[in-house]
Amino acid sequence: MRFAFVPATVALVVAALTLPSAAQAPSCRPAPPPTQVFAVDIVVHGAPRAVHWLGGEAFVEGSIGERYVVRVHNPTWRRVEAVVSVDGRDVIDGQPSNSAKRGYVISPYSVVDIEGFRLSMADVAAFRFTTVPDSYASRMGTPWAVGTIDVAFFPERASPPPVPRPYAAPGSESSRKESQGRDRSGRQRPPARAQQLGTEFGESRPSPVVETAFVRESFGTPAQRVRIRYDDRRGLCSKGLREFCPREDPPYDPYPYTSYPYVPPRRFSQPPPGWENRR
Repeated sequence: MRFAFVPATVALVVAALTLPSAAQAPSCRPAPPPTQVFAVDIVVHGAPRAVHWLGGEAFVEGSIGERYVVRVHNPTWRRVEAVVSVDGRDVIDGQPSNSAKRGYVISPYSVVDIEGFRLSMADVAAFRFTTVPDSYASRMGTPWAVGTIDVAFFPERASPPPVPRPYAAPGSESSRKESQGRDRSGRQRPPARAQQLGTEFGESRPSPVVETAFVRESFGTPAQRVRIRYDDRRGLCSKGLREFCPREDPPYDPYPYTSYPYVPPRRFSQPPPGWENRR
């Protein structure tokens, strides 16, 4: 199928979600300042993964074989286009990421789940955590961005806003704020030796979409970028998140009684077997 070039971006629309509240473990590090408008969650087994912060970057934990979903929130009165990439590969065409590519259009006050790399207008290949060599990016020859999930948000060019209405997002407001990423425009390559997990081009799953016309307010500059990095416990530990490192037993102290005056414990000799019979 070919599309003629038009001034408006040809974007994809996936059904918005109306979901029950999902509990989320509190973040182990402070959430960013509430200056971000849009938010992204990494959802595993139906619940957003807790976000851990280090050096201004957001991290989530994964395990090999787990299937995950990129959940994108639009709490604004305008439609927004979300251009999503995983491990540096665009989730729609599978090519190296670029914010000029088409994305998913999210309706006002809505949430959308992006479940995998798009195979057609009806199906996707599921996102699954896997080893770095088996990741889609590595198998396609671009392993340097493995371990990153990026979303660029482009609001629609529109007339003055209507009267806003409350935004009902899955989960609590505090959980949503803790799950959103920082605004990062750079492309920093993580150390290949430290990264343990990548994202597999998984099994086919139904995920129907339709096309719609969309005119960005700013074509080349997104209103916000969200980046979330992921890895398993070993990889997160090597990146400096100490809460994922194995706990070490305290060293043996041959002189446990260091306080004075020293009072030895009251201990007595234990009788040998059969001693009671000789009393």
